[in-house]
Formats: sequence, C-alpha cells, structure tokens
Amino acid sequence: MNTFDGILELMEQQFREEPFHTLQVLYGDSIRPEVPGGTCSDKALSFINEARKRGFDATIHTAFIDEKEIHRLVRLVIDGRVFFADVGNGWPSIHPYPGDEPITYSRFGITFRTELSDEFLSVYYRIEGSEKLQMRICLSPRPEEDIMAEIKARWSSDISYPFSNRMRFSAVVGEEFRFLRDGTLLIYGENAGVKRIDVDEEQWQKTLSDYFNWDVKLTSSAM
Repeated sequence: MNTFDGILELMEQQFREEPFHTLQVLYGDSIRPEVPGGTCSDKALSFINEARKRGFDATIHTAFIDEKEIHRLVRLVIDGRVFFADVGNGWPSIHPYPGDEPITYSRFGITFRTELSDEFLSVYYRIEGSEKLQMRICLSPRPEEDIMAEIKARWSSDISYPFSNRMRFSAVVGEEFRFLRDGTLLIYGENAGVKRIDVDEEQWQKTLSDYFNWDVKLTSSAM
C-alpha cells in the first residue's frame, strides 16, 4: 500500500517496534541480534528496506546537526511529492516532513515544525515551552552510494556524534513516548506533561525490561 497513510502506518510501527538506542555503541555487536533498531543509520536503512517491500520510492538521505552532516533519514517520493521520514533521531517525529511546504504537528506533548528555504528544510522541536533547532535537511539528494560508504565507515572515522559514549534508548510504548537518557528516564504523554525518573547505570537493564519490554543483558562493554 504505497500511499501516504501507508507511510504513516509504517512510521508508527517502527517507533513502537524498533527503538532508537546506543546499545551497540556501548556494548558491542553482540547486542544487535537481541534488540532491533539502533542509531539513525540503522533505523533509516531498516525503514527503507520495509518501505521498498511495500512499493515505496525510498532512498537514504542526510541532514545537518550542529552544522555537521552526520544525520541520516529517508527521502520518499509519494504521488510526485518529496517527503522526509526522520525515523532515527531519537524523538517521536512520526509524521513525514514535506519538502515543498512547512508544517507543524504535535505528539506526546512535543511539537515539531519546519521552515523551508531554497536549500534546506529546517526542523525545530518544542519541549516544555523551549524550542530548539533539531536539524537542517538538505533538499537536494546526494548519491546513495556515497552516503552508504559514509555509514560503513561511521565508527572508524573521527566523527563525534551527539550520543557518543552515552546511553540512549527511546520508543513509543502504549500511549507514551519514553526516553532513557543516561541517568534519567523521561516519559511523555499527550496531556500529562513529562515525568522524570532517576536511573543509575546499574538500573539500565531493569529499566529496559520494565519500561520498554526489552529483556537484554548489558554486561560486556565494548568501550
């Protein structure tokens, strides 16, 4: 079903079934078979694979974070229009961004909006009354083979990612968006604001089980 509603359904599904996480970064490749998803590249490639199975025109794309072209997302062409599905930034951006007009939408008390220029689609997000620039999406596509080469070399290069050496684990669970960020578990609801729970590193494994329904052993660190 290669319709816009089909993409909305697929994005919702991925945010629920494939969490954003840094487990492989922190604990090595042994963790990967246990938990799907991963960082932006992992989630974008997984989404592209499933979208293509469903008949969508989906390709890997890039965006700038803090003036560095280090973020990967998905470029879609639906009924002749270009959209960007940002399934891997860690926050619940579950609505595709059109490349030809600005939009604003909210989910789980978090508001996303875009601004359009000749070269970029800028994405902002507002949490608890404070708005920040999240990324600038390049409107012009780059060769897919170049981006794939960068993804292959991402851990062997000297690139510093915002999540380097940090615990990140987020997903939509039920009617909430939950995000474990180092020592804090953040729980966002549509009308309930944000709830914060302090979590020690020794509690990470139990937190993933209790709040995300993922039973995984966090034992052998790769760092």
